[in-house]
Amino acid sequence: MSRVAGTMLAAFLVTAVASTRQADTIETAAGTISVQPIAHGTLALVLGRHVVLIDPARFVPGQPEPPREDLQAMAKAYLARFGAPPKPPASAEEEPNPELLVSALPIRPEQMARFRHISPTVILVTHTHTDHLDPRVIAALRTPQTRIVVPPAAKAMLLDVQGAETIANGGRITIDDLTIDAVPMYNPQPESRQGPVFHPRGRGNGYVVTFRSTRVYVAGDTACTPEMQALSGVDVAFVPMNVPYTMSPDDAATCVKAMKPRIVYPYHYFGSQPTIFANALKGTGIEVRLRDWYAGA
Repeated sequence: MSRVAGTMLAAFLVTAVASTRQADTIETAAGTISVQPIAHGTLALVLGRHVVLIDPARFVPGQPEPPREDLQAMAKAYLARFGAPPKPPASAEEEPNPELLVSALPIRPEQMARFRHISPTVILVTHTHTDHLDPRVIAALRTPQTRIVVPPAAKAMLLDVQGAETIANGGRITIDDLTIDAVPMYNPQPESRQGPVFHPRGRGNGYVVTFRSTRVYVAGDTACTPEMQALSGVDVAFVPMNVPYTMSPDDAATCVKAMKPRIVYPYHYFGSQPTIFANALKGTGIEVRLRDWYAGA
């Protein structure tokens, strides 16, 4: 979701806890994959020793807003240092100062409740928006063995998190017996009502995570692009649907029909009706799993 959603400190200056979800299981030739919806665009995939956590974030739509007192403290510190409110980025391609985002706020213990019992071996970040990239959460959850994989544009947004590996569209990283492929994630044209391109081409990654022979696709924030429709051999897919940031349920169904996964989860659907998506896929043989990504909101 875009920084337009109000996560920047700049917006605050100018204008003056969910429980862990029950996991699903998917039987594969590689073993049982546990799928744990966490919130909005955040999920965990578990197979054997691998715990792959995607887009961990505290502040997401439908969940509690940042504490006002924390925002006030950050605003006061910024004004004391610079003497004026920060200017918003001129375009979607210009990244804001990571110290001015809500993801820079100190962590409160209750904000970590949804990550209870998760000790990730791999953390994947799709892009820089604060409902997907929260460096404080990454720092709190990582262990010395955790591999952190981000698109190049996200590395500068990680604050004091060190050791992240970058991968661009078309790249591949192998971690033990996991293969992680970065695929394009973007909006191909400006949103007609609001103007900006929320996710420019090349700045974010979707990921195909291959557990031996089982391919799991996590789309991130994307429209129904030609590259998404051309994906092949996907067993399980996680597909977003919330206009204007990603796509409509009908467009998502069009892409999934072309991709033909065995199982698909609509996620990142705040404000949309995933039942429309499910109905559009009836009769295709694709199993649609509707889960609550906003429980406890």
